[in-house]
Amino acid sequence: MVISDQLKLFRKSTGLTQEEVADKLCITRQALSNWEQGKAMPDLYAFARLAKIYKFSPDEFLLGKSLCQDVTHMKTNFSDSQIEKLIIKSYPAMTNLAPLSGGLVSQTYSFSCGEEKYIFQIGGDFDDYKKQLYIGKKYRKYIPVREVLDIFQTEKKVAYCFSKYIAGKKLFDLTENERNKLTKSIMNVLFGINQASLPDDAYWGRFDFNGNAPYKTWIDFISLIYNEEICNWSGLKDKGSCFTLIEEAIKELKDKIDYLQCEEKCLLHGDIGSYNLIAYNESITGVIDCGYALYGDPLYEMANILFWNEDKLQNLVAEIKRTYADKKSKLKLYCYTLRIGLEEIYNTEILDEIGYESDWVYNRIKEILGNGLL
Repeated sequence: MVISDQLKLFRKSTGLTQEEVADKLCITRQALSNWEQGKAMPDLYAFARLAKIYKFSPDEFLLGKSLCQDVTHMKTNFSDSQIEKLIIKSYPAMTNLAPLSGGLVSQTYSFSCGEEKYIFQIGGDFDDYKKQLYIGKKYRKYIPVREVLDIFQTEKKVAYCFSKYIAGKKLFDLTENERNKLTKSIMNVLFGINQASLPDDAYWGRFDFNGNAPYKTWIDFISLIYNEEICNWSGLKDKGSCFTLIEEAIKELKDKIDYLQCEEKCLLHGDIGSYNLIAYNESITGVIDCGYALYGDPLYEMANILFWNEDKLQNLVAEIKRTYADKKSKLKLYCYTLRIGLEEIYNTEILDEIGYESDWVYNRIKEILGNGLL
């Protein structure tokens, strides 16, 4: 659901008129109307004030938490026969159905229809598929995404989509030697994504399937993670040393926030890893799973790769460290990796969302704090 529609839905659920809400916020009714029509976006603090008026959790908007509290995001478990039935509805002549390695919440298959080859993906978030559709239409010149063709839902509201096939294998499935040969190609793809021409009125942070992002500045996005109006870390107080570690990481981020200003707003994939890079003939042919895409500092993309520090991408990690060895870049990468770790802990430990093993993330934050990352 688009943020503007969510704002309208929450207001109506409280029975308040636009005039009444505008009065509470000390703004004009027209300003509120623009938010609800998607013509403008409230700033970070307006979101917090709206949360109190409408009695919703701000992280439903700002940290990607689902609006539907009764939906549990877990990997789907459809049988091959169920998958076949869903595909045949749209592609009756389907052949050569084959499972592919998927992500945390989806099942992925390839199949043929005539001379063409396609991808079927089921699970995950309906709006994420719509976002990938938007990115494909808007930015395919800069990012080699799968072209989304159709998006549907099952009777039980499980989302699935059809996309065009991209030739190649995921980096995860390649040998170390094959992956190492791709380092230059990966860097070129990352630089290419950053060259995308963005809308003049684009804001900062993760955007929705209409390209709308919620933050007026990059600092608003970065500092969200320690904004007490939005992120309540008190639920971790009983974790002792883990909570102390979180406090230390937040203090580091706060102390250095003034050094993180960014004027160069770029398109970022937001989640580059060996599972979502596809290669063929020693070249990157596809970048998939763009649900975390955002507008921001290009170094944030690099920081994400450094934070997760995948064993299968160590050659890429080393190349990033060599490329960004100057003092200013190293400071930004240090802060951004802390921010990425904090968000992962908040999403999994506080919001109870599906994610990676918390102990690993805590240890990674501790390692970054101790070693300064580079």
